[in-house]
Parts: sequence; C-alpha cells; structure tokens
Amino acid sequence: MAIPTDRGHVILTKDAAGATTVMVGTSLTDGAVQNVYASHVGVGNLKVHPGVRLAAGKHGQHSLDVVEVFVGSDDSVHIRRTEASDDLRANG
Repeated sequence: MAIPTDRGHVILTKDAAGATTVMVGTSLTDGAVQNVYASHVGVGNLKVHPGVRLAAGKHGQHSLDVVEVFVGSDDSVHIRRTEASDDLRANG
C-alpha cells in the first residue's frame, strides 16, 4: 500500500491542452482551496477513489472533504478519502 504524501482539500484544474493539475491546500473557503502547499502538475493518470466527493468551483473541481493524495506504484496520482472523514460522516 502506498504511503499518503499529502492530506487536505484538493482542487483539480485543466489547462488549455487538457493537462490536469492537482493542488492540495489546508482548507476550503467559498469553493476555493486555501494555502496550497503541494501540487502535481501535468498529471497523466488520475485515479479518484470511490467515496471522494467533488464539487464544481470557480477554477475547477474541489473536494468537499479532507482527502489523501499520493503517487502510486503505477505513477498514477491517487485521491482517496481519509478514515477521519469517513468517521465524521458516520458519526456527524
């Protein structure tokens, strides 16, 4: 199992050529990810795991919950829900 490299809210954007950028930030305000501290630019293969909730925002799609972002052994960028997010939804 891959070790998560980043945890936070993500925003997914595409440039004019269709290349995807995944940015990870500390919080979400009015549909915009704040304090971006990590990014994966020109992602060729993006895997969004089941249960990740995305919404349309001003600049692309963003996560509604905190997620984990990591590069897998297949060089794909993976976005998956955190166990903490699952626990909050179950108990909240």
